[in-house]
Amino acid sequence: MMRLIYTFLSSAKLAIVLLVIILACCVTGVTVFRGERAWTLIFSTLWFNGILLLLVANVACCFFPRMWGRKLTIVSLGMMLFHLSFVVILGGIVYNSLFYFRGLIRLTEGEVLPSGDPQSYDTIERGRYFDFRRLKGETTLKKMHRDYRVEREDKRAAYEIAVGEGSSRKQGIIYITKSLEHQGFSYFNDREGYSLLVMLYDRAGRVLYGAHIPLQSLRQKDESYLYTTGTKEGPGSLPFPQTPLKPRFALQVAYKPSKLKERGGEAFFTVWPLQKGISSKGEKPLADGKVTVGEKFSAGDYYLAVAEVRYWVGMKVFYEPGKPIVLTSLWAGLAGMVIAFIGRVRRGKRHDKPSAISRSGTDN
Repeated sequence: MMRLIYTFLSSAKLAIVLLVIILACCVTGVTVFRGERAWTLIFSTLWFNGILLLLVANVACCFFPRMWGRKLTIVSLGMMLFHLSFVVILGGIVYNSLFYFRGLIRLTEGEVLPSGDPQSYDTIERGRYFDFRRLKGETTLKKMHRDYRVEREDKRAAYEIAVGEGSSRKQGIIYITKSLEHQGFSYFNDREGYSLLVMLYDRAGRVLYGAHIPLQSLRQKDESYLYTTGTKEGPGSLPFPQTPLKPRFALQVAYKPSKLKERGGEAFFTVWPLQKGISSKGEKPLADGKVTVGEKFSAGDYYLAVAEVRYWVGMKVFYEPGKPIVLTSLWAGLAGMVIAFIGRVRRGKRHDKPSAISRSGTDN
């Protein structure tokens, strides 16, 4: 039985079949499904990673038994190192695809979110066996720094964040070319914008509700930005107040920053009636206008105001445990190729020397 298993695993035909299947899966994953769906249906599945592990076993059975018992030379050492690195690379890819994590977490200045809660993330991609308990503690956006400079180089914006818990808690600054590393997780700033503290008052001036509302940063044709509620596709409204309170109307808020005063500027309010929790944009707005940040805007039976302007940042969180294995193995494979090349060159020189001596003797 063991001989049959070895014969099967060391078959060159098996290697060709596995490579064709893997290539077909990769092409399908980048052309048909793409993105998270491709990882869910192909790259993170047990059957696909099983095929990769079978290829690892095939390569090992094809090469290493043939090297067993041979005289150890520079060439054979280099070839063994190269093939071993190839096997480890495939193993690292399998390990990474089963345990990786990629998420996008969005925080407003001063906000604290539990790192291990899936609801803290806008988007999530993860391997089949990733455990959220690896994300320990909390993620906090301490402060946004405008016009941040490193050795006189303007990094435009930088974000002071803290991650983790207890004695392992780590704090640092990230910007466009710098990430924060913590217990195998990497934090990169991906996008940013303004967050407005919108307050709701009754006609007597009593506070009924308040919430920070992150605004989209939409690039316009003239290269300027429109900061407004909505989605990345365009401006939009949202029910206000938000759950758990009962919404009273649909609200769209836009913001124009002041060029003279940081976190100052003008707020633009548009209020629509609600129909089953959705704004009726086909109707005439209940109220529409602008006020300076801090001033009250009259919206029918209520007042609205932007009490505070903060910044928010969307951070990409990466955990790729197989990446160091793959990168180290690539360097080992390169070293194996160099060693094998040097060995072949030295062997060629040794073969050339006797020929030169024999020609010299014939001439004499």
